Amino acid sequence: MKASSKVGLVLMTCYLVAWLDRMAINMAVPFMAKDLSVGADKIGWILSAFFAGYALFQIPGGLLADRFGPRAVIIAALAWWTVFTVLTGVVSGLAVLLVTRFLFGVGEGLFPASVWKVIGQWFTKKNRATANALVLSSIAIGPAATPLLLAPVLKAYGWRSAFYLLGAIGAVALVLAYRFIHDSVRVYPGVPAAEIAQYDADAASDVAQKESAGGEPASFRELLQTRSVWALFFTALAGNITMYGWLNWLPSYLMKVKGLDLKGMALAASLPFAFGAIGCMASGWVSDRWFRGRRKVLVLGCQVLGGLALYGFTQVGNATGFMVMQCIAGLLLFMAVGAIWAMPMVLLPPKLMGSGSGFINMGGQIGGFLTNIIIGYVITWSGNSYAAGFNVLFGGLAIGAACMLFGVREKKDKPSREIPPADETDPKLALT
Repeated sequence: MKASSKVGLVLMTCYLVAWLDRMAINMAVPFMAKDLSVGADKIGWILSAFFAGYALFQIPGGLLADRFGPRAVIIAALAWWTVFTVLTGVVSGLAVLLVTRFLFGVGEGLFPASVWKVIGQWFTKKNRATANALVLSSIAIGPAATPLLLAPVLKAYGWRSAFYLLGAIGAVALVLAYRFIHDSVRVYPGVPAAEIAQYDADAASDVAQKESAGGEPASFRELLQTRSVWALFFTALAGNITMYGWLNWLPSYLMKVKGLDLKGMALAASLPFAFGAIGCMASGWVSDRWFRGRRKVLVLGCQVLGGLALYGFTQVGNATGFMVMQCIAGLLLFMAVGAIWAMPMVLLPPKLMGSGSGFINMGGQIGGFLTNIIIGYVITWSGNSYAAGFNVLFGGLAIGAACMLFGVREKKDKPSREIPPADETDPKLALT
């Protein structure tokens, strides 16, 4: 197996563990709420405590990856959040739980930008979006696997044991990361010369250069002056109001509104994200194959159709019907997520991949922080109506689509042969 394939698989595994760890609380929170005697508004704060730490440390994580290399940051972050995953199972009060979840979020917040930095230094623009989509498929596989993995544990051993189990899984992921993840193809121990030569050839290829233009930002400060980066920031923010609202509140919604028991909820909360994994995996290849220079067409199409399917899920009472709607929504909305994150992969230069992607992802996590609090209060203010809380998702989806439509600019320039191909400098996305 090629070194790049090994690195990609381990990145995907570590990202999957990150998502298992963060999604566990969504499964556990109905039981935690009973033990800790908290209502929906307090549940919102419990869920959002993670996002506070996660959002605040996106840019620091990217800057650290740019400064010290992504390998060191990934290993430190994975060790940190694994410790606080275990400690989540120890807490006995609301205040301590909030602090623990915040610190758990700090560890996970350092992680994503480092992953994108590794992808940027291991894959060229010829195949970077495809590689990124495969890694990001874990954001759907995690929610799909979490109910199936944890429902039996919750039923047999209680919510605390679920976090202990995840801590053990995190320790395994830490060993894999230490063994296989390295900063770039050029520093991987024992990498064949042929693989480095293939990387250079891919970087110089016409396909990779198709999304090159002029005017690459020279610094993080210059990057923050570009319109498309800010548009992606707000697209991620609004989009995550929808995605995290759906992910975090779905188990409770299925039990409170759809009337499912724990076993039925586990299956119903898993299937749409299994389809989401397929959509996310396909998004990179589809956008690379047919949507270079017009990727936002794919994003907008998936957002509109996926939003309609999600609305259908809330309106259909029949179990088969609402599950079909959910699966369609999962496929399309996660395809949109993969296509959105294909854009930074070609927009950002490798030297700014960590800090730039961290900035964009910070916007997404601000959305994740806000959605849990907003939905929690909407549920409380509407007389404990979880159906009313789900209406927040559609507003986020509409705002995200508007930011993508009017904010992100793509233009089709002929490749500039004056730019050295190894730098992979500029995207077809206009940095304006």
